[in-house]
Amino acid sequence: MSLTLTIKGTEVFLLENQITQKKFSWSLFLSPFVSRLGDELFIFGLNWFIVQATGQAALLGIVQGIGGVILVFGDLIAGPIVDRYNRKKIMLTSDLVSFIACLIAAATVDVKEPIFYQLVLLTVVMDIGLAFNFPAAKAVVPEVIVPTALARFNSMANSGTMLAQVLAPLVGGFLLTISWIDFRTFLLFNAFSFLLSFVITYALKYQQKTKLVESLPILRSLRDGLAYIKKVPDLFRLIVFEGFFAAFVAGFSLLLPYEIDRYYHGDEKLYSYVLTAFAIGGLMGALGSSLSKREPHIRQNYFDAGILAAGSLLAALFQSYPVLLAAAFVIGLFMSLYGIRLMTIVQQIVSTDMLGRVFSIWFLIFDSVMPLSSFVFGFVADALHHATFYVLSLLIAVGLVLVICMKKR
Repeated sequence: MSLTLTIKGTEVFLLENQITQKKFSWSLFLSPFVSRLGDELFIFGLNWFIVQATGQAALLGIVQGIGGVILVFGDLIAGPIVDRYNRKKIMLTSDLVSFIACLIAAATVDVKEPIFYQLVLLTVVMDIGLAFNFPAAKAVVPEVIVPTALARFNSMANSGTMLAQVLAPLVGGFLLTISWIDFRTFLLFNAFSFLLSFVITYALKYQQKTKLVESLPILRSLRDGLAYIKKVPDLFRLIVFEGFFAAFVAGFSLLLPYEIDRYYHGDEKLYSYVLTAFAIGGLMGALGSSLSKREPHIRQNYFDAGILAAGSLLAALFQSYPVLLAAAFVIGLFMSLYGIRLMTIVQQIVSTDMLGRVFSIWFLIFDSVMPLSSFVFGFVADALHHATFYVLSLLIAVGLVLVICMKKR
């Protein structure tokens, strides 16, 4: 099969591929799942062991901030590269590089006194791998899955990705309960997850030959996407609120290990229980979304976000471990519901020919806000301590008020 894509009279690329399309692909379902699980495990391990080793959140915020800047740069260049080269090979390369990086880090890192540049270098490599793996995996799907089964597969894949995000703290929390586990061992587990993802992706039956004639400039692509977003009010408001949501996610993930280390003597078991509560809530949200037959609605998504603010406020009002457990469960549940429903809503309200550019801008905004928020919250947590939960609650509240005012206008 051959296809010539033309955008505004410009021939962009010639694509030739011979792929037998199917209704479902285990390789496409499992590979992103395992790869994302590895990424989330790395973030989880990094958060806990840095805070435990230094007793502060500032260093963690700086490391995540630097890595996030690299992730934003990766988002900018990944799109054209994913369109130009074999997407399966991009996924394989991403997993292989992440696997090697984890092995090297496991062999060289000092688990008791982590060296700053080593943590930054490892984070940068992992973020680059994520920036290329995720869009490549998304771009392969329409070429492998038959059009009639595409919506169902995307729904299952989105739930699978969310499941990986909520399982990571569950697996990580379990590992922390084992006395001999340290950051080095944690990195070895992480490396294995990327190796497994590599094997699964290698089994994917996919062959693509792409000859680029003229690539679409990055700035022009972003400009076209922004112009489209401004024409769809619901989409514009969702993306504006996504910035507040990204800041909340960054702050919450950074605050949890700091809270346990400061107020509960750095007890790994107590931290693992909180993460388990968060993961169970997220898992229930992911399963509920997959089984629900209700059409997703934007108003419901904003309601879910309001519950996130309430959960954070609950944790702020009562400095109690049982309350922290309950808040983690509630936040995990509604964060999962919000994320899965959001992806489905965007796929429904955005025209097919603009999905790529809209998602590119979406990831760019999220990945830009996350590192900045991690950097800021590292210092906020050191200054406000437990009261940082108030800031998280206020953050969501301000975002909701803003989108409500925008809608009235």
